[in-house]
Amino acid sequence: MRKKYLVLLLWIVPFQLLFSETDWNPNSPEPAVAEPVSKKDKNEVHLDLGKAEELFWKNNLLLLAAKFQVDVKKAGVLQAGLYANPTIGIDQVAYAESQRSWFDATRAGQTVYQVQQLFLLGDKIGKRVKVAELDAKITEQEFYDIARGLHTKLRRTLYSTFYLHQAMSFYDKSISTLERTVVSGEKAYERRAILLAELLRLKALLFFLKKEREDLRIKIFEKEADLRVLLNDDSMRDANISILPDLQETTLERLNPSKLQLNDLLDKARENRPDLKIAIQNLKYEEANLELQYANAIPNLSLGPKYDRNGTGFKSEWSITANLEVPIFNRNQGNIEASQKAILVRKQEIRNKILEMENEISVAHRSAKVKDDLYRKFMNTYVKDYHSLSLDVVSSYERRYIGIIEFADFFETYRSSVVEILRLQTDRMESFEEINYTTGFGLLVPRLENGNNNQGE
Repeated sequence: MRKKYLVLLLWIVPFQLLFSETDWNPNSPEPAVAEPVSKKDKNEVHLDLGKAEELFWKNNLLLLAAKFQVDVKKAGVLQAGLYANPTIGIDQVAYAESQRSWFDATRAGQTVYQVQQLFLLGDKIGKRVKVAELDAKITEQEFYDIARGLHTKLRRTLYSTFYLHQAMSFYDKSISTLERTVVSGEKAYERRAILLAELLRLKALLFFLKKEREDLRIKIFEKEADLRVLLNDDSMRDANISILPDLQETTLERLNPSKLQLNDLLDKARENRPDLKIAIQNLKYEEANLELQYANAIPNLSLGPKYDRNGTGFKSEWSITANLEVPIFNRNQGNIEASQKAILVRKQEIRNKILEMENEISVAHRSAKVKDDLYRKFMNTYVKDYHSLSLDVVSSYERRYIGIIEFADFFETYRSSVVEILRLQTDRMESFEEINYTTGFGLLVPRLENGNNNQGE
């Protein structure tokens, strides 16, 4: 029994180090379960939020494409304001039988020259320009809406990667401790100091931890791939480079959704939500298009001079030509009615968008408060209780009040608690990002120490 006690004590000592006061001091500014990364090598890229956003606005390919699309629509405004080109017509007699000559372009031949200019009546050009300008504004707001979604995805990915690396740190320490324990257990089993069931229990727990760690590693690979696409930076293009977010735990903990009032969030959303602005611009677009359709019902005028040589009773004749379409059958009735109906559609879309926005913000606000309250309660009480209990379990194990199976069960429960803490922290930050997304403004974003972090979208 004395040998069995010594073997089990070898397992307990490194495990006790895992639950030391240093690792789980709730007042410590550093993460509780993962040491801050200080070593930098060529296979690591350390990325803080400010640098990530700078690279995002500079390099993201979808943003660049959306910017070019805005330029496309602005070119459409230029095109809409251009006048129609004049038309020039020449009528030359091919064969004059009286003179038996072909294509006689001399004074004796018959030739007609005509120039015409199309004049758009009813201020069609001005109305076309207005429609094109509104179309460009819609595209500009679509750019901001794309940026809003990608910006939110960037911060969510950074937060998720940050906590996944913390979880990996915990698993690495736990697996290292458990591997030493398994080795000691195998030696003890060879001396018949422990039962095979106890050794298999430890090996099963070790296998489970390694399996979970590999699942975490795959998730980190996926998040890093998302960051490479979002940031499009040469320094992290190599898939073998590990991206390590540099985030301050204390800065994240200072974010508090309880300070935000629902009415203030709604006002902020009405000012900043690009999708709401798109809906409003769509209504203005249809109203401008209706005016254009009324103008299109007005016929256009083609006017210009005409010179006829030897084609009439006069040797040389100068005249004025004018063409005007008579609106008897087609007065653009269909397009006018379609524009009127489109205005009604856009009004209902605005009402629906406002209703969606109000409910999204309400849910996001309540969800963020619930997760933040749970996080603070979980970190300040539940984790402390587990830490205190771990000391009692260690003491009980040393006195042989409990066996290795009970101790392993406690370890597994503690591991689950640590994982849930990190998951709760991730969910909390994602709920904050949901508030930022639904309001269209960065209300809950960790500020940098130098204050240069842009809070808006």
